[in-house]
Amino acid sequence: MFGKFFRDLREISENVLIIVEGKRDKIVLERLGIKNVYTIYELYKINFRKYREAIVLTDNDKKGRRLYKRIKEILEAEDLIVRDNYRRIFYKIIKTRSVEYLNSRIDKIKYIIDYDPLILNGDIFYRDKIMDF
Repeated sequence: MFGKFFRDLREISENVLIIVEGKRDKIVLERLGIKNVYTIYELYKINFRKYREAIVLTDNDKKGRRLYKRIKEILEAEDLIVRDNYRRIFYKIIKTRSVEYLNSRIDKIKYIIDYDPLILNGDIFYRDKIMDF
């Protein structure tokens, strides 16, 4: 599910606006191949008419949840649909409160996204190959 979620996020990011809290959050997502990522400090730069939908991935702490509600109001006032389900799934999968947490595991995450290995009984199965684990 982890790999599939991030592959889906990569794919939809071609046409969906992604908002994060800070520069490090933006860098992490861009390193994972996710496009159209803006920080909350770049909201004034965005041409909202270019997008129909948005995903807000502010941190999942008290401050981040407050920011999320405010940004959601701004985006909806601009007639964008905010996809709440991606935020919920994102934090359920990564099991942390911060997007930038992914930076410490970036290479492993890229591998999972690109190859999506299935590990069964100590063997890794991916792209029709089997490797010992």
